[in-house]
Amino acid sequence: MATGTRLPTSNFRWTPGARFAPGAGFGCQGMFDWFAGILEAGERASCGIELDISAGETERAGVYLQQRSCHHLVAPFLESVGETGRTQSYLDVLARMPEGWPPSYVGLFPGRPGAPMRIGGYLDQAELDRCTDEPSHLGERFRAIGFTAFDAPMLERCAEFMRRAPSVDFQFDIMPDGSLGDTFGLSLSFNETLPREARACMESGYGAKIMQTMQDWGLADERWKLIAGAAFARHVGYEREDGTEGRFALCIRFNYAKVKFKACEPQPAKFYLACIAGDVGA
Repeated sequence: MATGTRLPTSNFRWTPGARFAPGAGFGCQGMFDWFAGILEAGERASCGIELDISAGETERAGVYLQQRSCHHLVAPFLESVGETGRTQSYLDVLARMPEGWPPSYVGLFPGRPGAPMRIGGYLDQAELDRCTDEPSHLGERFRAIGFTAFDAPMLERCAEFMRRAPSVDFQFDIMPDGSLGDTFGLSLSFNETLPREARACMESGYGAKIMQTMQDWGLADERWKLIAGAAFARHVGYEREDGTEGRFALCIRFNYAKVKFKACEPQPAKFYLACIAGDVGA
């Protein structure tokens, strides 16, 4: 089982005109300038960079936009990172997405083979329930989207994971020529688990069932049993600049477990933790 990290930027106090120090910023100055502008305009979105430390990649960063339902932000985002030519590919796939499969995320990963553009979102409950009960329905959805790298055993495995998770995130790769790659990502959310519930989740709850299934299928090893020990929440008092008393909180909580199927075959799983920090009263 591998580990991964995403470095979010949506909570940074980035303002138009701010500049990265020479050699910093991974060439993303234009993206941050654009993002600062849309925040000022009142748009609700998240934007950031991603370093894939599980692969030792620290020189090049991926970039992502969580546009949610604001699909009009995708074209200017791609323009801000010099990828205007991919806009039509995104729009073509967006037009094929069935009801219940709303895309809410797009990312670019120049350091990965094929330089894919990732499109992802969250299955709504009705689709999750039906795909769980009828794996063949998931296959029908794949065909409608234009994804062909699946077979019956893959559909059954996806359904098995889906029936264990509170919510599910799907991901496809759009290649530079506009076609869909042969990889399907399935992220199983743990966001409903608070740090104080982490141990029970991993000992007898849905987390234990998900991770034991991954181990049984050879996608993870016994290290998943140590994950609960990483979750915590702490807060301390401090004095704000205006002299008032505040409380600063730091929390490590479960985020999601992720399995990729490449050419129908499941790949080693990853588990993501989220670090959340800030003024409790902010």
